Amino acid sequence: MTSADDQGDRRTAVSRRSRRHAASATTAAAAFAVLARAGTAATPVAPESPDAEHAAVFAVDREAAADVFPQSVASGGPTPSGVLCWTRIAPEFVVPATPLGIEVAADDAFADVVFRGVVPAAAIGPHDDHCVTVDLDGRLPADRHLFYRFVYDGAASRVGRCRTLPTPDASPPELALGVLSCNNYRQGYFGALAHVAAEDLDYLLHLGDLIYEYAGESALPGRDIALPSGEAIAWSLADFRHLHRTYRSDPFMQRALERHTLLHVWDDHEIVNDRWWDPETDAPATDDHPMGDDPEFMRELYVAGLAAMTEYVPSRVRYPAGAPDPTRIRDEVRLYRSLRFGDLADLFLTDERLYRSPPPAVAAAAPGQDPWAAGTPGDPTRTMLGGEQRRWLVDGVTRSDATWKLWGNEVVLSPLSFGKSGTGRRNPDAWDGFGFERRYLLRSFRAADVTNLVVLTGDMHSYLAGHLLGSYDGVDSASDLPAPGKRVGVEFMTPAVSSDNLAALGAVPATAGERVVDHLVRAQNPHVAWFNSSRWGYTTLRLTREECVWTAWGVDRTENTAAARRRLLRRFRVPAGRAELQRLA
Repeated sequence: MTSADDQGDRRTAVSRRSRRHAASATTAAAAFAVLARAGTAATPVAPESPDAEHAAVFAVDREAAADVFPQSVASGGPTPSGVLCWTRIAPEFVVPATPLGIEVAADDAFADVVFRGVVPAAAIGPHDDHCVTVDLDGRLPADRHLFYRFVYDGAASRVGRCRTLPTPDASPPELALGVLSCNNYRQGYFGALAHVAAEDLDYLLHLGDLIYEYAGESALPGRDIALPSGEAIAWSLADFRHLHRTYRSDPFMQRALERHTLLHVWDDHEIVNDRWWDPETDAPATDDHPMGDDPEFMRELYVAGLAAMTEYVPSRVRYPAGAPDPTRIRDEVRLYRSLRFGDLADLFLTDERLYRSPPPAVAAAAPGQDPWAAGTPGDPTRTMLGGEQRRWLVDGVTRSDATWKLWGNEVVLSPLSFGKSGTGRRNPDAWDGFGFERRYLLRSFRAADVTNLVVLTGDMHSYLAGHLLGSYDGVDSASDLPAPGKRVGVEFMTPAVSSDNLAALGAVPATAGERVVDHLVRAQNPHVAWFNSSRWGYTTLRLTREECVWTAWGVDRTENTAAARRRLLRRFRVPAGRAELQRLA
């Protein structure tokens, strides 16, 4: 989702380096290619077992040495027997030939050590921007909260807490997820993440826009960003690395990632806003970058953005050693994947950017006809997922024997319109722009009698709770909704942590109260049970055999404190076996 501030950034960038200046553009692309290929993706390191020579590696002279570990620690990519543990060493503290130690324990005092390993000194260096991701798969017990820390040259990192997955055949009694989306560093503070850190959760699901590609001044103290390239938008590998370092320097983001194991899937801003794959050039494209119509540059921009993301985000995705061939990105990179939480839940994380068709055209409509119905959103050749991923998702959801089927989906799935129908009233970047594929997915799930489908969505900087239907035809009021047993599932949208929402953008009247906007949206979209785009925060999802409970928290983005004002906005219950949203007091 794009804010007015971001649109101004793009206008600035375009004016600084117009695509019409061909010689300048060619030079920029060539320079960028060198920069992109100079870096390699962070390949997770398998730690070595320490011997007598390594005993000194774990001797700690300084506890919680934030200067040595300026971005602290994080974990992600859980398996039943391990996690990925991440940190970064400040370059000025790198000592040649000095290995990095990692300790995992059952307690945060490290009295009961479960694992110790050593990362060779060669793994620490500028090739990965001094980031290290350690793969502990096969080293840890299943379904456990554990504590970990890194030790380097006598300095200990802050202590992180991680969690492994249950075994596939386990029957865990419950699952608690924190759900986040859209944290724009320049548009707000991350107090919501401090509250997330304090939540009792099993894992932290981030649905995209972990960073934003924009730089420039901020209206808030201490939130300016200046990129190495001098541009107003990410232009190089160095720019992406700088953005990740900046975001990960925020103390509240550090707290959340120290406390909870991360499950991350990208949306658009990890690279550039509103991006798609252009079949004519066989390259990514966008209208939101000055070089967005230059195929070679855009391929290299993807390589750079992906490289930085693999360096800074511990995530178990398919990515080739080094950097992928820029002409074969879609063949060599796979971000979509699933996680199994025993027989309680399966989580499917989709990639809705690497395979998507260009933005839809909307045909001229006959009098009284919805222009969207007449246009290409209903074209069966249009896709957001691509054929292979679409088959993977349908097969995974329809064949799952877990009680709950969770879909981590970046953009709103439910049809959503504001005011009169028309191109300006729906979002072509969301599933409204891919109507045929959406209908195919929902009807496939309905035909297979899928139960307990919960779609978790981000992107729109808003809260939404809604019912998913095989068909929305004839549903003109809430009384027209089919019986719960004939619905496909439910959708919960998590808001932005700090990015401008519709109220901040002026897309909903500033003078209209939140309840009025909610009423207007629900009147036009009867499948929606609640909508709010006036607040920021996060949501939680708690699953048991009997129910799913979703809680929406609002947190003030203007307060740069861990005690930023928090308010409970809504809580909905979905009983197992019934696609029904029950509001809890």
